[in-house]
Amino acid sequence: MIFYNPQIMTNEKELFLYLVSNPKPFTRYENHEAALQIQLHELVERAIQNKENPIALIEFYLGITYNEGHTVADMANFIANSGQMRHALHQLKENWAELDDSLPGESLRFGGTSKEQAIQTFTQIALQTYLEALSGIYEN
Repeated sequence: MIFYNPQIMTNEKELFLYLVSNPKPFTRYENHEAALQIQLHELVERAIQNKENPIALIEFYLGITYNEGHTVADMANFIANSGQMRHALHQLKENWAELDDSLPGESLRFGGTSKEQAIQTFTQIALQTYLEALSGIYEN
């Protein structure tokens, strides 16, 4: 199941950054953050399997020099600790703090994205598209 809540993912960039697959909907920020960490590992691993160069992608899109190891965990942790990702996670935490649980999440159109569009977006997320969205995080 793809976790999507338009109150938390208020625009297309947040949709790319915060969509994750999880067996059930999240009820707290900390669980969502943990799922994003897992997803970063999966995106790096998939990029390597597809013969992409994750280090070059990180340096190009985030505009920072990569200076860590060459394992999937090293690369995913480097992304997770980047200024852009810390900023994105801070925004996610704020969105969670403003979440109105009394409203039916899927019927709301805060972000202007339907659940069907969110599912389609999820299929497009790869390390390159994720880093591209993350690179513009300061533009919000």
